[in-house]
Amino acid sequence: MHNQIEKISVVMSVKNGEKYVTRAIESILNQTFDNFEFIIVNNDSNDHTPEILSTFERKDSRVKIIKNSNNEKPSAGRMRGIKETKYDWFA
Repeated sequence: MHNQIEKISVVMSVKNGEKYVTRAIESILNQTFDNFEFIIVNNDSNDHTPEILSTFERKDSRVKIIKNSNNEKPSAGRMRGIKETKYDWFA
């Protein structure tokens, strides 16, 4: 029997990523496999990252933004995102 992934959660953490976050998000959203949720943890950004994230969340129902105001390390942000996943597989 061959296992096949039907749905997956993609998790990303970002802080002050206004320069590259649009390109990173578009790279995920433009994949040929499109049956996923995309959880992005905004780790207390103080640039234009929150506005950029909000735009993607409004445009694409797969995108879910989690605001972290504790200014944690990137790994802690990813762990928080992983806790929010709804599928068995995540990346």
